[in-house]
Amino acid sequence: MKKFLQFAVAALVALPMISVAHGPTRQTTSETITINAPVDKVWEVIQDFGGIHKWHPEVASTEMQGDETRIITLTRGGSPTITESLTRVEEDKKTIRTRINEMSVIKTIEFNSVETPYYTLPVSTYSSWLSVKEVGGKAEVQWRGAFYRSFMNNPPVPEGQSDREAVEAVSAFYAKGLEGLKAALEK
Repeated sequence: MKKFLQFAVAALVALPMISVAHGPTRQTTSETITINAPVDKVWEVIQDFGGIHKWHPEVASTEMQGDETRIITLTRGGSPTITESLTRVEEDKKTIRTRINEMSVIKTIEFNSVETPYYTLPVSTYSSWLSVKEVGGKAEVQWRGAFYRSFMNNPPVPEGQSDREAVEAVSAFYAKGLEGLKAALEK
């Protein structure tokens, strides 16, 4: 019994240390918009992997490398880039899936004596799903993402690289993109 109590006390002492020692947790976000256009017309635009610059207001240009890799250049100062791969097209579900392969480093700071890069988006291990379905005769478009924050070490976290800030950045990118898609298709 004494050994059991010693083990239980040791486990209770170690538990708080384990909970902060694992680094970041996977984050998710989702944005949805309804577009007054036929689903097939919206799907045609969404599945054009090289055409995101035609409807996303934050994308200045798209350069394709083969059929399944795109480099998007953003309209932000310094023209940062995001290289993405098309990982799956599901015609029956009208869904495309992508993942980020690499991003530009916007700046580097020293944080806790370590050089810390700031990327185009404050995320890593990012994947997304962009899908369209019919709802009430209109097209409902959903953009979902799953990722980790880019700063993979334990807290403290540099300003601009927290879980919350990563979710906010991706959510804002999705929302602006979906508004651009709506504007392009409803004109």
